[in-house]
This record gives sequence, C-alpha cells and structure tokens, in this order.
Amino acid sequence: MKVYRSMILDAPIEQVWAAVRDFDGVSRWNPGVTNAQLESGEPTQTGTVRHLDIVDGSVFRETLLAHSDLDRYYTYDILESPLPVTGYVSTHRFVPITHSSQTLGIWESEFACAPDLTEAMEKTVGDDIYIGGMLGLNDYLKGN
Repeated sequence: MKVYRSMILDAPIEQVWAAVRDFDGVSRWNPGVTNAQLESGEPTQTGTVRHLDIVDGSVFRETLLAHSDLDRYYTYDILESPLPVTGYVSTHRFVPITHSSQTLGIWESEFACAPDLTEAMEKTVGDDIYIGGMLGLNDYLKGN
C-alpha cells in the first residue's frame, strides 16, 4: 500500500532543511521520538542505521537509503519496528514555496500489510506518524 501526506510548513526551505537533514536529528523536532542515535555511519551518509526510541516505549531501527541536500529529501527503510508491515520504504521531502517563503513538506511510503490492517496502517502511518511529525516540525521551526 501507499501512504502520502503533505503539509505547509511556516518557514523557508533553508530553515526546514537545516532542521531535518541529519538522520539522527529527528528527536529534536518530532514529538513522537524521544531519542535518536546512530548505530553506524554519519548523519547524511547512505547506509547509516539509526535507533529511535518512541514515546510509547517502542523502538524503530531504520537505514538511510538516499539523501540529497540539493533536492532536499531523504529515503529510509525500516529494519525493526512494532508496525505490522513489511517492505517499508519512506521518503520525506521538502519543496520551497517561493511566493510565501514557506515549505511544502511531503512524507510518503510504500509497504505491505495484511488486508485487514490497511485502514489502521493508513491512519497510524499517515496521520499519527507523518502529520504528527510534521506538526511537531512546524512547532519546532516556530520556536514553540
């Protein structure tokens, strides 16, 4: 299945990308992540593995598959998580809105799950993780 969410962020692209570009920086802006540590590699190096502690006590381990400062995106997969999904690959990208000095945040993924879980995974991944994370990022950028 595919999950896609987008949101207007109230900051210019340079500020947004500076906040999110490091693979281990997610705990600064995402309220769902209490701690992020690199297990290997560097913050923008493909192949880097990160360990995320989530507010509910669960753990995610993810690999950075692609990273572009020029195009302002990163792609990662999930190695380990409590989500009942397989083959999860996600891209978080950012596009400047030049008219208003804002940024379009886009977070999308593709993965497989049992047919009876598609509705729940659409909500969990799309609304709870993606929109929740981008709302946290917007608050972080505003200094809240």
